[in-house]
Amino acid sequence: MTRTYPNLISIIVLAPGTKLRLGHNKLFEPIGDKTTIEEVVSECMSSKAKQVIVVCGRDPEKVAAFLKGNRCDVVFDNDYEKGMSSSVRKGLSMVNMDADAVIVLPGDTVSADRKTINNMIREYSSCYAPIVTAGRKADYSHPVLFDKNLFGELNNITEDKDGLKTLLSKYRSNRRPIKTAEETLLEQEKEAKSLGGNLGLRRRA
Repeated sequence: MTRTYPNLISIIVLAPGTKLRLGHNKLFEPIGDKTTIEEVVSECMSSKAKQVIVVCGRDPEKVAAFLKGNRCDVVFDNDYEKGMSSSVRKGLSMVNMDADAVIVLPGDTVSADRKTINNMIREYSSCYAPIVTAGRKADYSHPVLFDKNLFGELNNITEDKDGLKTLLSKYRSNRRPIKTAEETLLEQEKEAKSLGGNLGLRRRA
């Protein structure tokens, strides 16, 4: 059956700020001339997704300041310290009611670039699987796309019941994994080496 391309994909960027590096919020680690959260949101904004929601926890004013000028929704989760599930539910409450699917992405996942996001959306549009995951080699890695038919279950996840892992386990046989940009790059480098050449490829710092 021919399916139309999904009209609206939303992205929930989880930015609780609970991950620290040397005592500092990991979201503010520099990547070139940007912070990590700026880089991640920039990639999301330049993808084919139509809505980007950033769910903050620690340092919300600072996150909002770094993202000023971006056309994304920045919301605060009062219960962010209770775990990822709370922030996912908060973000889901802001998702456009007409969304076909939602992508969940931690704000420090710099490997999830616009190409990976667009490949997920393309894969979803070809099969409308309940879940599309990044990373073929592992059970899953972020980001993760959830079809709108799972929004009810997604809204009921809790940390004491393994959060997102509950749905990922339940629909494991129906999920569609895609290669991440990193996996594709590694394959290209491996092929270049096998040919005795160098494609001049370089991973993003």
